[in-house]
Amino acid sequence: MVAVTAVLLLVAGVDLVRDDDPAPTGATATQVAATPTSTPSAVVVGPRKAGKGRGRKNQPPVPAYTPPPAPEPAEPDGVCTDSDVIVEPVMETELAGRPVLVTLGLRTRDAEACTWTISRDSLAYKITDADGDDVWSSAECPAQVPQDEVVVRRDLVGSYRLAWNGRLSSRDCPGTMGHADPGDYGVQAAAIGGEPSEVVPFTLTDPAEVVPQEPVGPPVPETEDRGKKGKKGKGKNKPAATG
Repeated sequence: MVAVTAVLLLVAGVDLVRDDDPAPTGATATQVAATPTSTPSAVVVGPRKAGKGRGRKNQPPVPAYTPPPAPEPAEPDGVCTDSDVIVEPVMETELAGRPVLVTLGLRTRDAEACTWTISRDSLAYKITDADGDDVWSSAECPAQVPQDEVVVRRDLVGSYRLAWNGRLSSRDCPGTMGHADPGDYGVQAAAIGGEPSEVVPFTLTDPAEVVPQEPVGPPVPETEDRGKKGKKGKGKNKPAATG
């Protein structure tokens, strides 16, 4: 009876040892591959900073994103046709009684890039009041249109600035004409032989109504009176008088 019991204990011991053996390698690999990762990996944007985290020293740096360079503008090929040049004024609020800056946006309709000569024979523009009546016209004051050569492109709007003297105009453009009053106005421009632009509104402000702007920047710290500070220092360090 004792011998039978010993045999049974020996068999049970062998079974327990077999239950502790690791699972087959193939089964374990299949299970891991079929299980998705619960925590997604972090996405790093820009250069990665060095740190003390586990494994971070061995990670290669991620280069910062560099935008591609802008394409070079097209080189001019020949002279622009006036009818191909589109002129679009850009205006801001100006002060009455002084020259007014007029910015013209220039681009071509068909030609990729060409050379255009701005002159009294190629450019026309005029200033109108709120009722649409002419206030100033380059047809009456052609001498105020500069002569200059510019490159005009189809895919890149160029800017050209000129100045209206801020005065009224009439036939032969006499220099005695007064300045335009404060109020609402419009400007229209075109290449002679091309399509005129839309009327672009702007305002002439009375200079007397302009509020001066406050200075920009941090406040200047107040300083102590040097005279008082010096007197105080001298009195403190001066030895007492003896009799």
